[in-house]
Amino acid sequence: MEISAAAVRELRELTNAPMMACKSALVDAGGDLEKAAELVRERTGAKMDARVADRTASEGAVVSYLHTPTPGLPARVGVLLQLSSETDFVAKAEPFQELARQLCLHIAASKPLVVRTEDVDPALLEKERDFARREAEEQGKPAEVVERIVEGKVKKVLSEWVLLDQPFVIDPDRTVAQAISDVQGVLGEKVEIARFARFEVGA
Repeated sequence: MEISAAAVRELRELTNAPMMACKSALVDAGGDLEKAAELVRERTGAKMDARVADRTASEGAVVSYLHTPTPGLPARVGVLLQLSSETDFVAKAEPFQELARQLCLHIAASKPLVVRTEDVDPALLEKERDFARREAEEQGKPAEVVERIVEGKVKKVLSEWVLLDQPFVIDPDRTVAQAISDVQGVLGEKVEIARFARFEVGA
């Protein structure tokens, strides 16, 4: 399929990916710009994740957010987020700053408990697993079905508790981890959530 130089340029402006990567994605997407952009994000994101996995993100920024649903009244929800990067140059970049703002808003709305799966208290997770198992057994489910139900319940709980596994409020078709991966692809260096704190009046 013949892909025009104008289409390649448009996709490059949209994704900031290399020209050849844009052309290849457009060919594979049959010229569909939206599908090609998704392909580019998937491909460059995966490559970037692999390249930055062992790097150290020792710079970054602390960002705050106050949610005030009613103008003139005090805020009832607040978020502090430490988003890390490899350099202070990237920490000042607009894509980084915008991601930080969006993550704060996400945390305020979605109430995650931890950043990543390994941060979950194993004892707490085991309680959830035991509860799901007892519930399935009381319903008379066969043993092999019980285990599938338990793992399904645990997966659902983790998607609610773990920030990186939650559907991103800005774009629910992506997880928070995927949103960060996309920004890494644009910035060309490691970006990661170091920690966060969520405060809510009355909670």
